[in-house]
Amino acid sequence: MSHNPRRFTQPVRLIVSVEADTVTSIDSLMKQGRQHGHRNRAEFVRRAIERELARCLKQP
Repeated sequence: MSHNPRRFTQPVRLIVSVEADTVTSIDSLMKQGRQHGHRNRAEFVRRAIERELARCLKQP
């Protein structure tokens, strides 16, 4: 899995729907500055998806 969205070889756009309170929580992290390591919502969601996928693939 790529960790640099600018270097994707076959990017695919994915549209997801989430609860408003989830977006509010993400936005509050964005306002705190760069300590969380994400620059925008899409990057936050992309990393969360990759973490969950890796976790699921490790399970027997």
